[in-house]
Amino acid sequence: MNILRTPEQQAKYDAYIAGGNLDSGCGLCERASLRDFDHWRVIENIFPYDRIAKMHHMIIPKRHAKEPELSAEELKELRKIKEEHLQTDYDLIIEATHRTRSIPGHFHIHLVVFKD
Repeated sequence: MNILRTPEQQAKYDAYIAGGNLDSGCGLCERASLRDFDHWRVIENIFPYDRIAKMHHMIIPKRHAKEPELSAEELKELRKIKEEHLQTDYDLIIEATHRTRSIPGHFHIHLVVFKD
């Protein structure tokens, strides 16, 4: 049981994974931006943590990169974005561990606004 997604949302996510969608390109690279920065962009999570979130976005680097591949410039900008934007716009910032990353090829951080 997933504690962050409803059973319906989890079933959609599981079907997406089972359909091989992670093997046929990067689903994060293809998403439209909600907000752009120099090296980063905010996108909507199409499989939100709907048990807890009324809004669920993700921040991703503009280039397809794993966390260890991020440049010093990208990391510097991410720190600035976290301090100046994310902490005021979202209730929760979730960074997965290497063990639990669902999309290991493209670094991403979950941005959540809690349900009331």
